[in-house]
Amino acid sequence: MKICVRLIRPVCLLAVALLLSSCAGKSSEQITLNLWQGWEETDQLMQPDYPDTVPVLLVHGWNGDEFTWPDAKRLLQMEQRMGRDIYYFNYRTGALPNRYPPLEAMEEHLERYLKSFPGEVDVVAHSMGGVLVRQYLSHHIGHNIRRLLLLSVPHYGANAASVLAELASVAATGNVQAQEIQPGSDFLWQLNSLGGSELDGIEVLNAYTTSNRALKGDLVVDDVAAWLPWAPNVSITGDHHTLPSELDRIPFIESFLQSGTMPAELAVQPTRRDLWLRIQRHDGTPLSFTAASVKRRHSQHGNWQSNDLNICCTRRSSMADQGASTVIAEDVRPGESLQLIDRSRIPNRAFEVDVFDTFDQPVTMVEKTVADDQPDAAAAAVQVSVPE
Repeated sequence: MKICVRLIRPVCLLAVALLLSSCAGKSSEQITLNLWQGWEETDQLMQPDYPDTVPVLLVHGWNGDEFTWPDAKRLLQMEQRMGRDIYYFNYRTGALPNRYPPLEAMEEHLERYLKSFPGEVDVVAHSMGGVLVRQYLSHHIGHNIRRLLLLSVPHYGANAASVLAELASVAATGNVQAQEIQPGSDFLWQLNSLGGSELDGIEVLNAYTTSNRALKGDLVVDDVAAWLPWAPNVSITGDHHTLPSELDRIPFIESFLQSGTMPAELAVQPTRRDLWLRIQRHDGTPLSFTAASVKRRHSQHGNWQSNDLNICCTRRSSMADQGASTVIAEDVRPGESLQLIDRSRIPNRAFEVDVFDTFDQPVTMVEKTVADDQPDAAAAAVQVSVPE
């Protein structure tokens, strides 16, 4: 722990130095004046100017706040163009270890806020905020959401969250929100197992960003994780913050919010195919695996390799988590196989998972049930096939 503290302290000092240097060109008086002016405009934005119209609610993402969006002055101009009120929904979140509540708890805060409006509401949600709204919809049939615009949402997780969840694990509190939005988390497994049914009856548009340039585009949520199979998808060039920060300057956003009009050109589905795999016993007990107990081979006669696979999660990743492991294989192709070794019993039992066909979606989730343990060691090998 002392080593961690020694490492973290200089990093924090460097971050503070960079922050102060960014303000070096302005006097403290000017900075203070700008801050007060910004908050005055924010206060003005939160006042009801168009009470008889459907308001627009902005839901930020992980480690976000009001500054996720265009400044209040620009949003006030957007209000005037649309003739509708724009409001923020803020909640507790952050990148550092802390007692931030899980999304399953935050959905009730969102429920109380939404119910404060007398009629329907249109929602714009960025990043983890989109997952929060989907979670809310899955448990609140009598909601008042009319249209939902999702911006750069990690529907199938963010690899950056895996890294930050690991870093946050040095503290006892960890960061449960990062754990929930890791690829393969129990939270995302349960949510996506609904097959998009939580979106029934709502006009939905899912937008994300891409780039053909190295180290550009969305480095937080890639196109495979951002693709939503149950709604129209649209993509533009940019990074993770382009869509929310340019909310008032992207034509299709205002068109969708005003009339539900979809963009003339929709996104083409990503070509990469990922497999999320879980194994459970006949009685429903999930099996857990470690990185050392899973292997992959790219052809029938190839060698088994332990790389190109990820396991989620080492820590609890939902309020209903029962300890299942999700084995994640990226860019799977017909003819490949996975080998999973159940080390919870002696002798160990190996399962082989064969990929026969190309999956029709960027991410396919498969849960297989295997027979109860057999006393005969020779019967321990089980073949599990994954259909299209």
